[in-house]
Amino acid sequence: MKYLSTLVLATGLLATQALASGCSEMAAFNTQVNNFLETANLTSDTKDKINTLSAECKSMHDLGMEVKNIDSCKEVMTLVKVY
Repeated sequence: MKYLSTLVLATGLLATQALASGCSEMAAFNTQVNNFLETANLTSDTKDKINTLSAECKSMHDLGMEVKNIDSCKEVMTLVKVY
């Protein structure tokens, strides 16, 4: 019984860490994009493109994909670094 309890607890802790790492990755992405949008002087078309791609990125992340593997996230990060 102790072994089963320990196994359940360890599995729960590992799952929590896995979920938390994905959340922090998305939070870092959002922070960087939001800071860029607040400080950069952009056309409304560029802002709309960044917002659309960011929304797509969030949707794909919510489905379980990692930010670094999502094309729309990569494109936003490229736009943010270029300007």
